[in-house]
Amino acid sequence: MRYVIGTRKSKLAQAQTNFVCQRLREAYPEDEFVIQIVETKGDMILDKPLYEIGDKGLFVKEIEKKILSREIDIGVHSMKDMPSSPAEGLRFSGTWKREDARDVLILREKHSLEELAPGSVIGTGSKRREFQLKRLRPDIKVVNIRGNVDTRLKKMEEEHLDGIVLAAAGLHRLGMEDRITMYLSGEEMISAPAQGALALEIREGEEKLLEMLNAFQDEEASGTVEAERGFLQNIGGDCHVPVGAVCRKGAQGDYELRAMFGNETGSRQAYAVVRGKNPAKLAKEAAAAVRRQMAGMVSLVGAGPGDAGLITVKGLQAIREADCIVYDRLATEELLKEAKPGCEFVYVGKASRNHTMKQEEINRLLVEMSMKYEKTVRLKGGDVYVFGRGGEEGIYLRENGVPFEVVPGISSAIGGLAYAGIPITHRGIARGFHVVTAHDKDDKLAEIDFAAMARGKETCVFLMGLSKVEEIANKLMEAGMSHDMKAAVISCGAMPNQRTCVSDLAHIAQEVKAAGLISPAMIVVGDVISLREKLDFFESRPLFGKRYLLPMIGEKSSRLQELLQKQGAVVKEIQVGQIVNRERKFTKEEIESIDWMIFTSKNGVNAFFENLFVSGLDIRSLAGAKIAAIGDKTSELLRSYGINADLIPKEFHSDAFAEELRKVLHGEEIVWYFKAGNADAHLKKALQEHCRFEEIVVYENESVEFDREELEDIEAYDGAIFTCASSALRLFQKLEEKGQSIPAYSIGPKTTACLKKLGAEHIAEAEQADYESLCRLVCADRGEFLTE
Repeated sequence: MRYVIGTRKSKLAQAQTNFVCQRLREAYPEDEFVIQIVETKGDMILDKPLYEIGDKGLFVKEIEKKILSREIDIGVHSMKDMPSSPAEGLRFSGTWKREDARDVLILREKHSLEELAPGSVIGTGSKRREFQLKRLRPDIKVVNIRGNVDTRLKKMEEEHLDGIVLAAAGLHRLGMEDRITMYLSGEEMISAPAQGALALEIREGEEKLLEMLNAFQDEEASGTVEAERGFLQNIGGDCHVPVGAVCRKGAQGDYELRAMFGNETGSRQAYAVVRGKNPAKLAKEAAAAVRRQMAGMVSLVGAGPGDAGLITVKGLQAIREADCIVYDRLATEELLKEAKPGCEFVYVGKASRNHTMKQEEINRLLVEMSMKYEKTVRLKGGDVYVFGRGGEEGIYLRENGVPFEVVPGISSAIGGLAYAGIPITHRGIARGFHVVTAHDKDDKLAEIDFAAMARGKETCVFLMGLSKVEEIANKLMEAGMSHDMKAAVISCGAMPNQRTCVSDLAHIAQEVKAAGLISPAMIVVGDVISLREKLDFFESRPLFGKRYLLPMIGEKSSRLQELLQKQGAVVKEIQVGQIVNRERKFTKEEIESIDWMIFTSKNGVNAFFENLFVSGLDIRSLAGAKIAAIGDKTSELLRSYGINADLIPKEFHSDAFAEELRKVLHGEEIVWYFKAGNADAHLKKALQEHCRFEEIVVYENESVEFDREELEDIEAYDGAIFTCASSALRLFQKLEEKGQSIPAYSIGPKTTACLKKLGAEHIAEAEQADYESLCRLVCADRGEFLTE
């Protein structure tokens, strides 16, 4: 049988492969073994350290591809260069006897690390080695060096480095032991996991070849490598962080595993020593010991049911401080918007029978994130422990040495019912309640004591049971509960799209099917449902069930969205623009010459004061000027800067503003209007003949690209709400003729004029140009649309 052995082109790789090939030829003379050289990406990039160019797969991927394509039968690698698991379709043979696992120091002139003078320069391409050298000698300098052994030795001489650090195994295999100045013990420097061991990689299913390779398996090497690579896999290390593990087997058969782990900068490092007889167990213990020193806090936070406002104060604080948030589909987008800039978001799904990640994977992910971030939040719908599997996550974190805290949330069993107008208990009606999950791990009906439920007067709540409504109703009736007993199913409880179906046990399944309810949903059975008409506050709101499109300027959600949501609306915000302040330096003399200053928006106020302060001035320079402002919010912001507006028109639009200002102007006043660069000249035309009018551009309302696919279901909206003409223009440019038939709600005359020009067929205009009036308009819409 002919076997092709693949290896990298470096001298060390070839020396290792020649060793393997020779052993196989001696053991199996009837077979033919030939070597094929493969150039890997890692061999081609020699001017950068490994942690800058990618993961360990750089040295093996090309070889693995050839194994899978059957061009090669055996890949020979250094085990320390291998990822923690082989590629799909491949496997490792048993570990052969390993070479010396230690690192060594090669010095140009001195004879030991201790002899090196302060400021001496040592070369290495490994952060692990660099950080440990700095622990031994904080006064030396460590520089990056890449290349094969000969290249590094040459660089040491040419660049006048005082020394370099290499693996003893490589020098031994190359017959260069004489270049070693000193060996660094495991106590001095913890080696890379599996350093000195070879990895022989073959295709899965090649049982004969596996048996041939396993004939050379070494028991001690197998145990030590299992512990070291087990630590690497448990700790989740990669080439971007320093990680080391070295295991030794004692005379009595016990193993000692030394491990280290650090962050990318080396500012945080942890070391652990564990002893025992089981290599796999030692790996987990060492990883847990390291995490107890380094892991950040994981907060298991209950988000509550649907409504973002139901989050607890402590839960919201955790979200705002989080460096990473691991969330499922029941955590609302509004809560995610509370996170700080730079926070990493990881979606893990958890929809019924459609899990993006299995629970075991989520557990491991939380541990991984704890080593990457100081504060990780696991955000779960409802409460952490009420059928939320938070207990499993907490136990796993504790077992793996990760600190955690629990922030309880309002369970949907309580809050979801309340939002449907159903109290879970009520004096004289229900003195208690049962809360159960409706299905087991196999998605069958859970083992539930229906007889106890049927006998009692308590409210019965079944979570996650939409597909089991008929089965549950039948079981309750079979157990003796009246067919006439009130039953309800609440879909998407406490969410804007909440729907509630009420009937009796005999007919609830039929009603739910006809209504087309979707999950998440809960089933409620009990007399308390009779109170729903009196206690419903959520679904009775004026805009409940209505959907509106709200183009916005800037990234943050607007106050208008909040006002509309309070009235029950589902609001889809789409960013169509952003405010960018323009630099404009002011002098004290020109500011003091102004008679009137005009502000028509909060953006103008903020941009002006930013430029005023940058110019080295403050509000004292405004003492001689009078201030005119449109809108309560504009004047409110001015007050926050210590300025009370002298003129605020009763009607918040430019025509009324110009009319009132003309009454107090005499023709010679200097009037500055602080505006956006792309704003129209309406005010200028209205006032320039009555004063010395000047437009001062202090910000731009710039267009932002957005995905047209977000507007594909535009016909499904009950209206679009426009707070300025630029929002209308940008949205209609994307919608083209599709947007003309959707009801449009305008904040004022200028926006209305723009909408008419764009061909909007149905327009309603707010009485006052502010968010409150616009919200009242939408709520009170009686079909009184402006038309051409």
